Amino acid sequence: MNAIIPPKRRDRKSSFVQLVAYVSVRDDVPLKDELKEDQRFRRPSRSRQAIFDRLVDYMNRSEGTIIEQISDMTPEGDIRCSVDGVTCQHNLMSVETAAMEMNSIAMQNLHVKDAVYHYILSWQEDENPSDDQVFDSVKHSLKRLGMEEHQYVAAIHRDTDNLHVHIAANRVHPVSYRAANVWNDADKLQRTCRELELKHGFKVDNGSWVRDADNNLVRARKGYRNAPRSARQLEHFSDKESLHHFAVQHVRKPVNTMFREKNASWEKLHQVMNDAGLMLEPSGKGLVVRDVCGDEKLAVKSSRVHPGMTLSRLEPALGTFVPSSRSAEMVKQSVQTPYSDRLHVRDRGARAERRQARAEARIDLRERYEKYRNAWKKPDLHAAERFRAVSAAFKEQKTHIRDNEKDAHMRKLMYHIVEFEREKSMAALRIELKAERRKLYDEGRMRPLTYRAWTEQQALHGDQAALSQLRGWAYRQNRKNRTPQASDSIIFCAPADDTSLIKADGYDARLYRDGAVVYSRHGQDAIIDRGDRVEVINPYDNGDLNTRIAVDMVAWKSGERIEFSRDGSFAYAAGDAVAAHNLHHRDSILVPSNREQYDYTREKFNQLKGRYTDREREAVRQQYDNRYYDDVRHNDDNSYKP
Repeated sequence: MNAIIPPKRRDRKSSFVQLVAYVSVRDDVPLKDELKEDQRFRRPSRSRQAIFDRLVDYMNRSEGTIIEQISDMTPEGDIRCSVDGVTCQHNLMSVETAAMEMNSIAMQNLHVKDAVYHYILSWQEDENPSDDQVFDSVKHSLKRLGMEEHQYVAAIHRDTDNLHVHIAANRVHPVSYRAANVWNDADKLQRTCRELELKHGFKVDNGSWVRDADNNLVRARKGYRNAPRSARQLEHFSDKESLHHFAVQHVRKPVNTMFREKNASWEKLHQVMNDAGLMLEPSGKGLVVRDVCGDEKLAVKSSRVHPGMTLSRLEPALGTFVPSSRSAEMVKQSVQTPYSDRLHVRDRGARAERRQARAEARIDLRERYEKYRNAWKKPDLHAAERFRAVSAAFKEQKTHIRDNEKDAHMRKLMYHIVEFEREKSMAALRIELKAERRKLYDEGRMRPLTYRAWTEQQALHGDQAALSQLRGWAYRQNRKNRTPQASDSIIFCAPADDTSLIKADGYDARLYRDGAVVYSRHGQDAIIDRGDRVEVINPYDNGDLNTRIAVDMVAWKSGERIEFSRDGSFAYAAGDAVAAHNLHHRDSILVPSNREQYDYTREKFNQLKGRYTDREREAVRQQYDNRYYDDVRHNDDNSYKP
């Protein structure tokens, strides 16, 4: 297990209301929702007032029923309950009043500008601790932080790949009003995690504390440091690859090999850097790794890339720093795969050409949205003209009365009647305009579509870049509430191998918010395309029809990887379908990446094309082999290579 302390607001105005709502109310739009034509992406307001109203209402999003159910109470008086499907534990009156109670206590200590304390305990993907174990871990960690008696709300989130629990605590003690000292809290939580791993038998995770041979806690030796926060935020929020991860991927392994074999030199270090389009340069009292092919101001500390690449460690072994003999211009001309801040994290593992093409498509998608946003105009209800028209109509009536009615008393009475009718018409028009505005708001036409809603609509209309963007968002969120897996019969494709919605005879396509495309036949789901894999439901029905259609869909992908899951006889059925596809579609030959599946498909293909002449057979065989060898050159797994 591991502990995470999210960064706080710099203005010291963290909100108990927003934090308690986040940890206890999971009201985001589910990724497994199906997209409809012209459907707006709506997320409940995150303003403090709106969040507070939802907490106070205690109402279910759809049924209007009470959502908090108290399930247990600990001997210490802590309450365990379920709030909107999220298991929580707290030592307050209720989740409804949690924020108010915490604020009232925090206000008693005027010296504490920000009493909100928030941290997360997270477990590894294959671990599933019970609620009792999780909340025992929470209480143990609060005790180690010196906040055992402080107010807190803890909520377990099981909708991500890693089960984790959020803890929102009040630093101000509810009786003494003294503030807890959270200095060195990260180190305390790391040590607490090692204690809890031993106590509950959790898997041991990396951290600043480890256990020695005698099972005693000792500080861990310094190894590879975590990525800088700015790099992590860049990859999480924008799905762009950071310079840090690019350098780690291309430099760390060869540098580690040099250090291990003790043959490092300044020249060899510069050679490794230059091959990746990077330069090792002095900066201040240390070294930095700089990108020379793009923004030359972009750099990362060399110690972040490899802990051994510091002046204090290198100069005693290699001598005084020697600059690279190659200039930046020479490096630019020789590098083959330079760093680009336009490439996306989800595309890692894809070929460089396709990554670049996908990055350009994403940029074009955003530019198209900006054009839509700039051209959008708010619907005009012509309210002023309609009010003026009503006013003019009654003004004409008054003119008619003035010209035709001679009796002053009668004329005055008729003026009052007309004025009364005018006010009625004006009120009716205001109500009508209000109803029209409400209708436009409900339809989402009173403001332009958000980028996400606009992207969803573009994906529904077959835009491949938009579909790729949806899958990128789902990949970034790493949630479990996606479209569930429906079959173990899978055709695996390359990373981020996206295609737009495909029209297949007899199949209807549905697009979901996580980018999954579900193809159904006669009202039953048959195929699910997730980009990097295609799931085939009931692959053997109707003469393997679904399998054959899925193979035809895979033919529209890049072809960098094609591999079948070994679910029963599915690999053979898919191999037969690929052989049949290759026989009838010479311009889009599919080649399995797995050697065993490749051999089977080739043998089946030879059986099917037996009616051709030897010359035709040799031409097809050569074309088939060329495509296979071209594909496996890009695969790092030597077992796939002939």
